[in-house]
Parts: sequence; C-alpha cells; structure tokens
Amino acid sequence: MTVDTEFDIQSDAFMDWLRAQSGVRIASKISLHDLRAQQQGRGVVASADIHEGELLFSFPRSVVLSIENSGITEKIPEILELDHWIGMIVTMMAENKPDSRWKPYFDILPKKFTTPMFWSKSDLEELSGTTVLAQLGKDDAEATYRDVVLPIVKKYPDVFGKIDTSIDAYHRMGSLILSYSFDIEREGRSDENEWDGNGNDEEKLVEELPTVEESDSDYESAEVENEDENDTLNENDEDRIEVEEEEDNDDDQKFLKAMVPLADMLNGDSDLCNAKLFYSKENLEMRATKFIPEGSQIYNTYGDLPNADLLRRYGYVRFGKTKNDVVEVETQLVIDSSPHRLSETLLKKRIDFMIEVDQEEDEELLDDYIQISISSSAIPTSALLLTYILMLNPTAFRSLRKQGHDAVQSITRKELKSEEQRELWTTIIKKKLAQYKTDIVTDENLILETPPDHNLNLRNAIEVRLSEKRILEAAMKKVREWKIKDKKRRKEFSTRPSKRSRS
Repeated sequence: MTVDTEFDIQSDAFMDWLRAQSGVRIASKISLHDLRAQQQGRGVVASADIHEGELLFSFPRSVVLSIENSGITEKIPEILELDHWIGMIVTMMAENKPDSRWKPYFDILPKKFTTPMFWSKSDLEELSGTTVLAQLGKDDAEATYRDVVLPIVKKYPDVFGKIDTSIDAYHRMGSLILSYSFDIEREGRSDENEWDGNGNDEEKLVEELPTVEESDSDYESAEVENEDENDTLNENDEDRIEVEEEEDNDDDQKFLKAMVPLADMLNGDSDLCNAKLFYSKENLEMRATKFIPEGSQIYNTYGDLPNADLLRRYGYVRFGKTKNDVVEVETQLVIDSSPHRLSETLLKKRIDFMIEVDQEEDEELLDDYIQISISSSAIPTSALLLTYILMLNPTAFRSLRKQGHDAVQSITRKELKSEEQRELWTTIIKKKLAQYKTDIVTDENLILETPPDHNLNLRNAIEVRLSEKRILEAAMKKVREWKIKDKKRRKEFSTRPSKRSRS
C-alpha cells in the first residue's frame, strides 16, 4: 500500500465513522482535499458556493473527545483530580488503542510535528534570543510525565498494558492538544452569555485551537440530504455562542478542553478565515462567516498570533507576514539593568509595591515579559512606569508609596520620559539584541539563501528572530527620538541628598 493510498483510506474511514455517529449532520457543499503538496495536510474545500451563515456541519457534544466523554475515568478516577491539561493527555493516551471509539479519528491525526518541541538541539539554538525556547516547557513537561503520569500508568496495567505510554507518546498527545483542541463551555453553562446571531458584544469568547498542517475534513449530509440550503444563521436561531481563540484558559470549572473531530480539520488563517465554530446547549456547529465561492478552501483562525506563537504551537510561520509580531523582553532583564543596585530587601519592597498596583489598578508592571509590538514599536507605558519606580532614589520612592496607587496612575507618559529613561532603555534593548546569535544583516542574507523546502526549521527560526530584531531596532530609534524638554538629570533619580537635607 502506498502512502497516498493509506492517506485516502484513513480519510474515508474517518468520514464513514463520523457519518455513523448519532446526531451528526454534514453539508453536501464541502469536500475533503489532499493539500500535502501545499504543506497543509488535509483541507476542506467548497464544492459549491456557500453563503454567509450556512451550516457546514453540526454534531452533538457527545462526539467530542474529552475527559467527561471518555469512559476511562471510570477505570482511572484519578484523572478527574489532575490538572485538566494533564488529565486530557492521560485520557488521550488511554484512548489511543485499537478498540477505542475514536480510533478512526486518531488514525488521521498527525504522528509527527514541525513544532520546536520536536526540533534537534542544533535547530533550537537558531531560536536563541527569542522567548519561544523559554515557553516550550519541555523540561517541565517531562518532569510531569515522570512524576505524575508514569505512576498512573504503572498503577493501571490493565488499561495501559498494550498502549504506547512512552515519553514520545506523551509529547505527541500534548502537542495534539496544544494545536488541535478547543476549550468549550461545560454543559449547562452556555446560557450565561447568549449569542444574538449578529456577532455583537453579547457573544461568549472561548478558546479555539484549530489544526495547522494535518487538518482534514470533508462534509456531506450525514442524516438529512440537501438540508444545508435551509441552514442559514439568522436572529431567530437557537442561542449560539461563538468559539474564539484564546490561549491557555485555566478556568477548569467553567470550560472543558476537548478534541473536536472535523472542527479541528479546517486549516487556519487569520486573514482568510471564513468559518467559525459555535455551540449551543446540545450541539456544536461550524458555520460560514462570509460568502465562500466554489473551489475555495474553508479556513478557521488561530487568532491574530505573532509568528513566534504560531511556530511554538502549530509549527509554522507566515512568511513575510509580520503584522502581528511582537518581541518579548524579559522583565528580569529590565530589573537587572536598573542603574541603582538595590539590596534584595529594598528591591523586594518595590516589587511588592508594584504587585499591589497591578492587583488594584489592573496594571501590568510585573508580567514575566514586556511586549513591544511591530505595529507601534513604542516602549509600553507600563514598562516605562516599571523602570521609573526602579530608578527612584529611596526618598522619592517612599514619597510615592506614601501617596498610594492613585499617584502612580496619575504619572503621564510624558513625565516618564527622561534622559535617564533613554539611557536605561537603550541599554536594555542592546542587551536584548545581544541575546540573538546573528544580526539583522546576516539574517536578511540567510533568508535569501534558505528556501523553506531546503531547511524549514532554519527558515522558520530566521523569520521569527529577524522580525523581533527589527522591532527592537525600531524601538531603539523611537527611544532616541524622544522629545524631552528638560534634559537635566532628574532629581528623583539622584542619590545625592539635597542642600536642605544636608544642612
């Protein structure tokens, strides 16, 4: 059997399985196509014109693969006590077996990934300087596998005896969840915010993690033939809630992480998105959000993510499309670059104060990273406020703390700009640029010398780091162009006592 033949057989078997599920309806206007030549795995293409609001498919919640729908919890009750993410990985490992209800679905899910989690050490070094490496969490994941998952596997040999429970299987299931899963509201909770049918602000936003390369899907009418003409979304439809992209939602009490067969098979593109997943109390529905002409691919979206996140989560970047890119500067780098060498005790007082401001005023002074976007390339005001507080001399800091959080909120961006801030942020940006292995000119030449089909990992890494360095250079230019009226040294940053205090 050739690879192409096996690919088609598995696709047909999956669709046959899906059609056999009770309550499933699949429109006749869409079909499954082999898009591997475009490096997009399987994809859904319109076989006829599709109008805005038309139903592409619908199925009951019972079709999704989740902890609640799996019978594994009856055999392994500990799954319900685990972190929901880890519990879902264990559930998928246990369900990936020949007699699983979802076997035809597992058969079409990717076995290999292009995400950095699976890169070689030498390829990962090409991402030096980016925060992709820090956010992979591979060491933490493997510690969880060793300390949490393996003990469960060993405790239940009757469940896992003939199943692949290796670290590779664990990483595969985790990667599938990261790139394919949806967070949907638990049953009985979807009536809290109703969707009114025209996309206004009453809709409930929930996480959506569609597929990237191995996305596959075919839609034909499963129960009723040719009903899609009557399945146009209108204001009188049953209450529906849109499922939107939102990374890493931790509200396990309200949301359910789930693998959604068919929904996760649409390829994703934030610019070309023409379909969305909605759910009501009983069903999940994929509907067209705009007119889709015959022959066009049907896309979902991952949201407006920067290339670094697309690479980390889905294993690809959008070459030449950097409008959503950001560079993330480590907050610890900013703290370490502060010119005043505060003792641990004094530094802790300032950090505690900033934490209080964050909590009460909804600021973001002490996130792990400071984001500078390509759209503005300006240092965020919250970041300038952070360095302002770090640079204050002890007397000025005590005064600010005594005035309280309102005083912090009242400081304008214009007041935050100073020669001291300019010097500090110039230093910070230079230190951040030094974290990368190459400079901008080198990467621009490498881009021309490295076509994607020659070394995809290297090309993806260059695309990410080059964009970040360009943002940093633009930020540096803006800092140097600050218009500062009073260029004298700011007295609140000076460590020298005033004449009055000396006398």
